[in-house]
Amino acid sequence: MTNFMRVAMIKFASLLVVLFCVSFLTFLLYYYAPGDKALAIANARYIGEGSASVELVEQIRQETGIDRPLLVQFYLWLQAIVQLDFGISLVSQEPVSEIFVSQLGETLELAFSALLVGMSLAIPLALISVWKPKSFVDRFAVALSSVGAAIPSYWLGLIFILIFAAQLQLLPAYGTGSLEHLILPAATLGLWVLASQTRLIRSFLLEASTAPFLKGLRIRGVGSKELFCRHIVRHAFVPFITMLGLELAFLLEGAVIVEVVFARGGIGSLLVHSVMSRDFPIIQCVVLFSAVTYVTINSAVEIFQWVMNPVSRQG
Repeated sequence: MTNFMRVAMIKFASLLVVLFCVSFLTFLLYYYAPGDKALAIANARYIGEGSASVELVEQIRQETGIDRPLLVQFYLWLQAIVQLDFGISLVSQEPVSEIFVSQLGETLELAFSALLVGMSLAIPLALISVWKPKSFVDRFAVALSSVGAAIPSYWLGLIFILIFAAQLQLLPAYGTGSLEHLILPAATLGLWVLASQTRLIRSFLLEASTAPFLKGLRIRGVGSKELFCRHIVRHAFVPFITMLGLELAFLLEGAVIVEVVFARGGIGSLLVHSVMSRDFPIIQCVVLFSAVTYVTINSAVEIFQWVMNPVSRQG
């Protein structure tokens, strides 16, 4: 068995353990949530008929298995989750999986748009900053990283709405469905990506520029441009890709606030509305998806680091 296969199997086994623990913790959020779940289900199903009767609540408690022990309930829930069956929404009485999939596209669209906007500006800004240290671009990159990281997304979103929607009336302030509706949310989230990634890429490049092997290349007569493009940038590529994967995971979670501010569709708005209406199956689905996405991306990044590191492959 090769080193890669052994490491991949270990990572996969640890991933399964972590996902199992995450699933159990997600289930506990529902199990220990305050209130009578059976009564909530009964009131949601028969909202137009007043308070549910005691007999109906007991019937629902037996049908859903709420009256069973904790581990039995978790086993039944996990068995359904493996089959991608997240149950029925308590509010709309629709399958949770269908509701979630219908909203996931909006969140992915916002996250990838923000990532594209932020990275398309962060990469050249960081490269120029390191190539020309102490220049205006370098000082601007440092200032942007500090200020952008300190500005909350919800505050920046409200400022954008005030300027571009209320005052200039150039773009819609809320809603979903067109490119115009995407510009302000993507710019809000993209600025955070721009600030964080400019700082990280710049630090990776500065660290790579102090590598010991660069002295030998300079002695051999390698030019500054070739040294920067072929060696420094290449040396900083691995940590950059690592942080890019984690950035995408953070974006999926950070989109929650932006979606609420701009009243967009997406899993963020879906989660907020579900919490307010105590729609536990949807809450479980969104929380579990966020946790699984983050853990999976993190594991993939660790494997990528191992593959790109010659020292670890030889060990």
